[in-house]
Amino acid sequence: MTTNTTSPSMSRRPRTLLVVALGGLAALTLSACGSIAEGLEERDAGHTKTFAFETGKEGKDEKVVPTWVPDDAAKVRGIFRTTGDERLVTFQGSLDGLPADCTAVSADDPLVARPERGDLVADDYRTDSTLLASWWPAGQEARSTVMCGKWWISAEGEDVYAFTPEMTRVEIEKQPTPAAE
Repeated sequence: MTTNTTSPSMSRRPRTLLVVALGGLAALTLSACGSIAEGLEERDAGHTKTFAFETGKEGKDEKVVPTWVPDDAAKVRGIFRTTGDERLVTFQGSLDGLPADCTAVSADDPLVARPERGDLVADDYRTDSTLLASWWPAGQEARSTVMCGKWWISAEGEDVYAFTPEMTRVEIEKQPTPAAE
C-alpha cells in the first residue's frame, strides 16, 4: 500500500483574509507615518503655518484672514502660531478701508494686548513679535497706530501690517530662517 502525503496548505478563504488584513495594516501604518511626518514638519517650523491670498475677500472666504481686512486688500500674507495667539498679517492697501470700530492708538486707548478669552489680562501677553517672516520688518508691531479688536495695525506707504501678541506662557520654539522674497 502506498501512502501519499501532501504538505498542509491553507484554504483559500483564510489566505484571502490574511492578505486583506496585511493590506489594511500596511495602509494604516503608511497613513500614520504621514501624520507623524506632518507633525514633525510643523514642529520643525516652530508650530507655525503660513497663508497667502490675492485679495482680502479670498482670505475671508476661506476663514483665514481677519474680518476687518478690506475685501479689496491685495497680496494678503500671514503667519500664525498653531499653539498660541500670535499672528502676523500684511497686505497692500491703506488704513482708510478699516471698519469704523477700529480705534487710533492714543493715551486714552493705548497699544496693549486685548485678551478675548478667559481670565487673561494684558500682562499675560508679550509686546514684541516672536514670529519670523521675511516680509515683516523688525519691530513693526511697536509702530502700530490703530487697533481693531486685538489686532495692532500700522501702515508704511501702501503696505499694511497687523499683529496680535503672544501669551507669555507659550513656549517660543526655534523657527527656520524665513525665505527671502
